[in-house]
Amino acid sequence: MKTVKWTVKWQTRSTAVIGAAVVLGLVAGCGGADAPVSGDRSGKDGSPSARKGPAWTGKAVPGLAGKPSWSLSSEEAGTCPGYAGTVSNGRAEDERCVVGDVSALVVEEPRKEGAAETRFTVRLRELKTGTVRKKLTVRVAADPGDTVDTTDATAAEHVQVSEWKDGSPALLVRSRVHTPADGLAKERLRSVFTMYDPSGRKLGSSAFDDDAYDGLPVRRGYVVADGDGDGQKYLPIGGGKTVETELKGETELGTRIDAGFGVSISSDVSYQPFAEWLVATDARTGKKLWSTEDLEPPAALRERLDEETGTSSWIAPLQEGSAVLGWSVYAEESKGGVLTIIDAKTGRRLTEGPASDYSTGADDDASVLSPDGGTVVTQYGEGAVAWDTKSGKELWRQAEGEQNIRPVALPGNGVLYAELDDSGPAALGMRDKKVLRTGLEKLPEFSNNGYAVINADNGFFVFATQHAERTPRT
Repeated sequence: MKTVKWTVKWQTRSTAVIGAAVVLGLVAGCGGADAPVSGDRSGKDGSPSARKGPAWTGKAVPGLAGKPSWSLSSEEAGTCPGYAGTVSNGRAEDERCVVGDVSALVVEEPRKEGAAETRFTVRLRELKTGTVRKKLTVRVAADPGDTVDTTDATAAEHVQVSEWKDGSPALLVRSRVHTPADGLAKERLRSVFTMYDPSGRKLGSSAFDDDAYDGLPVRRGYVVADGDGDGQKYLPIGGGKTVETELKGETELGTRIDAGFGVSISSDVSYQPFAEWLVATDARTGKKLWSTEDLEPPAALRERLDEETGTSSWIAPLQEGSAVLGWSVYAEESKGGVLTIIDAKTGRRLTEGPASDYSTGADDDASVLSPDGGTVVTQYGEGAVAWDTKSGKELWRQAEGEQNIRPVALPGNGVLYAELDDSGPAALGMRDKKVLRTGLEKLPEFSNNGYAVINADNGFFVFATQHAERTPRT
């Protein structure tokens, strides 16, 4: 049998979980370096509820209270952090405003002429009240040798939302320290990575002399860099042992599909039978875990297979330990396939779901899961379907002629927040895809304590979440 192999790169997204291949689930370290960050708990900034913030003038957002709990002007709020899990930091689509039960808002302080550093002030505000829980001052030193450009330093590049080693939400601060030459000691420019929990407590800090670490992704408390061989190395923030992996697991880091160092997914094209198998490999050890060649296809497809025709598949992570695996007959993908949920480590089928229409690949596939794990909405190219994760029963699917639904969030308030091809950000009924509202300025970002934020053009707004049936019709 002649085969051709290559690695498939799966993409990630801030709220909709799109296909990925590498995950971290590691133990915490200790120790580390001090960072050029200061903080206080004085609360002098006070609570916005005690002051007059801007009024919400946009449309009522289904699933959110009619009026914000509190708000800030855009000038007072500043900007939101970036996301630590991607290499290309600072892009608008990487904006993250929520860290657990707080909002993180960053203001660049005025830079004096001739100043040797750029300063940012980060305020962690309780989402319930808006009170400042912790204030951090971040210093980014200028480089006397001009080997590192600091003139265009942005908040999203130096303050980022991430996760700690146990998977809990955390804030990453990327500072830079310049130490002049002194006696025999050489001049040093160090990158300092410091992580904080939502209360502002420092979790760990590490300094790196090599500025090559500046733009690298950070995943679950580890800086991810290329290893000495074909794999990657994970450098722990706050002390601990560097971990080398056998495989790179081509992916934009940031989506969990399994605990440990993750599962790398590659494609293996066969000509006898004609098929495209997915092969899952332990990224750390290089050991093969499973292949769709060895898994039993769904019953609805088996009668269409023979000695000359096999299957093709695509995969999208669902939650830690499981993934959505879509099956179809090779070269007959346009005739549709079947959705399943599998165990990411073993490939064992957990649920056989509904049929899916034509999928064009990982770039077009996404899944969002409800907080109770009972409902998933899966996009498969030009369409989407909602289904029960336990029984596999279909709740609804898109009909011909409808705008394509790209699911973004399913927070459990009766609403599916999604992007529509023509109408943009929209709110749909979770159970029936009924259009509740289109033309939203921006989709909300949800916390873990019942609040949602909208960083709009005219201000920063925090709403309590509620069931969609209670949303005012305005």
